[in-house]
Amino acid sequence: MQKLLTDHLHAICRAIIAALDESVSGEILACDLVQVDHREFRFQAVAAAHFPGGPVRRLLLGCEERLAEHFAEMLPTLEGESSQICAGLAAFSQCVQSNLSSSGLPWAGDQDFLVHDSDQFRVHCDGVRNFLFRVAVAEGRLDLVIDMAPRALGCEWLNDEIAKGGRTQVGTGEESITDPQVVRRIMGHLAESGADIEVKVPGEGDRFELLQATFLARAFQPDGEKLVLTCARRTSLETAEDIPDKVTLVFILQDKLLQCSCPVLGHDHVWLDDDIALPTLEVGFPAEVTYGQRRGAFRLEPPERVLGTVQRVGRGDGSLSLTPKKVPMRMVDVSFTGAKLHLSSGAIISGFKGGSSVTCRIELPAEFGTVELNCIVRRLHINQDDTGRRGASLGVEFDEPEDSEDLAAVRGYIQDRHTSRLSTGSAELEIG
Repeated sequence: MQKLLTDHLHAICRAIIAALDESVSGEILACDLVQVDHREFRFQAVAAAHFPGGPVRRLLLGCEERLAEHFAEMLPTLEGESSQICAGLAAFSQCVQSNLSSSGLPWAGDQDFLVHDSDQFRVHCDGVRNFLFRVAVAEGRLDLVIDMAPRALGCEWLNDEIAKGGRTQVGTGEESITDPQVVRRIMGHLAESGADIEVKVPGEGDRFELLQATFLARAFQPDGEKLVLTCARRTSLETAEDIPDKVTLVFILQDKLLQCSCPVLGHDHVWLDDDIALPTLEVGFPAEVTYGQRRGAFRLEPPERVLGTVQRVGRGDGSLSLTPKKVPMRMVDVSFTGAKLHLSSGAIISGFKGGSSVTCRIELPAEFGTVELNCIVRRLHINQDDTGRRGASLGVEFDEPEDSEDLAAVRGYIQDRHTSRLSTGSAELEIG
C-alpha cells in the first residue's frame, strides 16, 4: 500500500526529534510543521541530501551556529571538517540519516548529507510539496526543509463524464461542470488521492495570491461534507477572524486546468502524533467546477525573463516633439487582463500617464512567439534603487478584442506556466 503524505512527513519529523534526543540534554521547547512556497532561507549552517527517484527528493537541514557547535561537543565527529560548526552539523546529519533508515524509509540510506558553505548558498523553495519542520531547543533552532516529489494524478473517467454533458456555458471560451454528483466525485477523487492544488485568496489591492496546498487523504471522509487540506500560510489564513468566506481551488485533471469556488468552514490541525501537527483549512464542496481561468485571474510572475517594448500611441498631429518612442521594458507579472511592466532607469515617462493608450510588444518564449497588444495605462509608479537611479513600473490593461490571436497567445503562456508550477518545482540550494 502506498504511503500517504502524512506518513512520510511523520517518519521524517520523528527521525529529527529522535536525533535531537540523542544530541541535546534538554527538552524540545517547540516544533512546527507547515507547507511553504515561494520562500527563501539563509541558514547559519546548512547540509543537504538528495534522493533522486524517491518520494522525497531533498532534505535541507539548517541550524544555528551555537546548536551546531553543541552537536560537535555531544556527538562523535569526523576528521577533515573545516570548522567545529561543520563538524557538528555533519555528525548530527549522520544521526538523522541513521534514524531515517530505521524508520522504514528505504530511500533514506541512498545518499549522505553534505555540509555546504552557508555564506555562499541559500535555500530556495518553489515546489508543489515543500514543507518546513522547525524545532527549538535550549541550544538553538533547527530547520528542516522537506522537498517531496509532486504526484501525477490521473482521472480517466472525467473525459467520459464530460462527453455525457452536464456542462453550462459561463463565458467566452469557458465551460463548467454543474452536475452535483460529478462535482462531488471530482472533489472526492482529489481528496482521497491527496492531490496537489493551489488556493487562490485575495491579496493586496486587486491582486490574488496563489498558495500551494495538498489534500490530506487521511482526513477525508467520503460521506462527509467537508474537504481538508493543508496549505502554505499567509496572514489571511492565520487566524479565524481573517479567513475569507470563500476560496478558489485551482488544480489539474487529465491535462485540464480547472478551478472551483468553495465555502470556507474553518481551520484546524491534523495531529500526526502527540507532538507533530499540520495546520489545515476546511472547505465545503463547490457548486461547479470551471474549465480554465476566468477574467480577473491571478497574476503570474514569469519564471523566465520576458522582455519587450512599450510605446505611447501618437496623437496624430504630426508634431516631431510628440513622436512616440519604443521604451525597453521587462514584464514583472501578467494576468488574463493586464500586466505590470518595469521600465529602465533612463526611460522618459512623461507620456505614460494614467489613461494613456500604449502598444506593448512582448517577446514571449519561442513556442508562443512575439505579440503586440494595445493597452491602456492604469498605474504609473516611480521607484528609486539603492544607487539613486530612478525607474518606473507601469500597470497596463489589455485593450484587445476577445478573439485577438495575440491575446490568446498571452493567455496560453499564462496557463502553460501555471500548469508547470502545479506539477513541478522544488526546494534547492542556490548560490547567491
